[in-house]
Amino acid sequence: MCKLTKIFFFFLLSLSLACNLTAQVSVERSTEIVTISGKEYYMHRVLHGQTLYGISHAYNVSVEEIERLNPEVKDGLRSGSVIGIPVKKNEAVLTSENVEKQKVVPVSEKEPATQTVEQPRPNPQEPESKMTVGGTYVVQQGESLYDIAKKFGIDLADFKAINPGLSNEPAAGTSIMVPNIVNENDYIVHKVELNERTTSMLKRWGVSEDEFREKNISVGSHVFVNQVVLIPIEKVVVASSQQEEEPQTDEEDQQGSEQDNIALIDEEITETPQCNILEENALQTYKVVLMVPLYLGDMGRLDVGKEGVAKAMKSRAMLFLNFYEGFMMAVDRLVEKEGLKLELTVMDVTDDAYTAREAVGQLDHISPDLIVGPFFANSFVEVENYAKGKGIIVVNPMSVRESILEGNPNVVKVKPGMMGQILDLSKLIKNHYSDANVFIVSKENDGDTLFLNVMERRLNHSVNENVSVSGEEMLEYARSESKRMEMGERLSPTVTVEGQVYSTSDLEANAGTDIVLENNVKRYVYSEMSALKSQLSGVRDNLIIAYGDNNVFATQVINTLKKEADRKPITLVALPDWTKFEKLLVGNLLEMNAIYLTDCFIDYRDPEVKDFVRRFRRKYRYDPHDYAFEGYDIAYYFLTALMRYGNDMIGCLPNHDMPLFHTRFHFMGAGTGNGMENQAWSLFQYDKEAVELNPINPNKTHNDE
Repeated sequence: MCKLTKIFFFFLLSLSLACNLTAQVSVERSTEIVTISGKEYYMHRVLHGQTLYGISHAYNVSVEEIERLNPEVKDGLRSGSVIGIPVKKNEAVLTSENVEKQKVVPVSEKEPATQTVEQPRPNPQEPESKMTVGGTYVVQQGESLYDIAKKFGIDLADFKAINPGLSNEPAAGTSIMVPNIVNENDYIVHKVELNERTTSMLKRWGVSEDEFREKNISVGSHVFVNQVVLIPIEKVVVASSQQEEEPQTDEEDQQGSEQDNIALIDEEITETPQCNILEENALQTYKVVLMVPLYLGDMGRLDVGKEGVAKAMKSRAMLFLNFYEGFMMAVDRLVEKEGLKLELTVMDVTDDAYTAREAVGQLDHISPDLIVGPFFANSFVEVENYAKGKGIIVVNPMSVRESILEGNPNVVKVKPGMMGQILDLSKLIKNHYSDANVFIVSKENDGDTLFLNVMERRLNHSVNENVSVSGEEMLEYARSESKRMEMGERLSPTVTVEGQVYSTSDLEANAGTDIVLENNVKRYVYSEMSALKSQLSGVRDNLIIAYGDNNVFATQVINTLKKEADRKPITLVALPDWTKFEKLLVGNLLEMNAIYLTDCFIDYRDPEVKDFVRRFRRKYRYDPHDYAFEGYDIAYYFLTALMRYGNDMIGCLPNHDMPLFHTRFHFMGAGTGNGMENQAWSLFQYDKEAVELNPINPNKTHNDE
């Protein structure tokens, strides 16, 4: 019998309580803290009935300090407005890590569900942090500091704090330091500068008054120096979504671990283990623990008025609740359709390692067969160390780090590794582009050398050594080139194909004879793009693999190739992840039939996906986000594996293949004594005729599809 924790109903109850609390005049400190010019401020949302005196008392500041920072409050507080309040030095800051934490675990059917509330623990005082450099940026032609600030989601004051003397209109080509700040909001917290006016401020930021008023309900027609306002922006997309969830380890350690795993490509397992699907496995009752950061302690403090609903949907509690809801959708389906027998324990394990240690204390009483989570690095280490000694399988849903696999054969890493990109790319070329003229273009970065060496060697095994082109095709290309050179009906004496010069008279004399072209993968750094262009073919496909992870490199490659794409067939493969550049480059990517490799892809045209969305809406009354699809896939895949292989599940994962909604799974061992890593990436391609994205299966040929 499946024993499930009713977390969702607790969440609704928490929101209901929050609605009632908004009518009270009591004040709770906000847990949202921002840094402006090196100083920290609470962002407090005013609730109906709250007074300036009550707010000042709750935050231990004077009324005058609040009025000085927020001049508009002198005319009275407005419900729903956001005001800035300075964080006092030498006081413990109230954050989501030291507020009350709640944990819900299921109990037997005969016992009522219980809640354990932990007492707040003091937050150790930390020294005031100094702003650090996160990188550099070269100012582009026509860019102002306001444009750059919006691009990075960082206020002007922070840029100026780390770049003394920086003006609002830096010259093109200027290299400026970018503060090491990650803004997860759809606004910038801006401190009004001297002589700024509302209209001039909005013009500089390129924001309409309606957008501004939506974020700043209480701000009048004038703004005041040092007043805190919210500048709406498009939410900044970080390079990897996992970086938000999984703090990275030491860069050198991570690079070394990744290189070791990339080197394993040459030792790829060609035979999957022999695994038997036994009927008795499906009859067993399995004990599974899901450690998901639900932040239940935060839920009772969510303001769910009209604006609060939107904020609640974007909160981290709702983000991970989506994963849990998707997970439960898969559990329900397997219980109903497949007869799954499951004892599921759900634990609220956050980025605070203390919650992980508490969870570990409960595991001896459960003796789980499988643990999914935790989601954060510090917490995962605590749980993984315990599980290693007990031989328990642990699935990590979020980490991109290779190092979590080392020394524990029972760890399963869901996020695909870079080795998988090479494997899928080689399969794609073998099954779809074996006769293509293949290039690798990269930035001049020594850190990528090993990866690119292995890629080049592997791809050379996937292309055909020789490719035949008919003499007539060569002649047709010679005619088109002659017209391009405005020679009318005359034929140019020679034509250059892939760097080789051919006589057109010889081609005419031997039009019925095939010409054999030698074929191998060619590799260039970006500074050699002119040499690459001379090797492009006009008589067969050119597959260009661009390996670089920043916007400048992507733009340079696109600009170099787009003129060539008008007269030569080019397909661009964008690595490692160009989805974040999609809005900037979509027109050019369509022209070059671009192929992406990404760790996820949801095809909303798929009938199964449509059915899932309908069922999710019926159950939860809103649309599923990516995390809901991810939670469903992980639950469905691993619970099905338990039902098929039982205690032998970990060794049989390479055999366990099934269609999923959000991701593809193909697990391989990461070396002797190490865990299992997913090597499957999702591939999709722009179709310029239909103007849409289509998934590609690298394991199948066009005919198979």
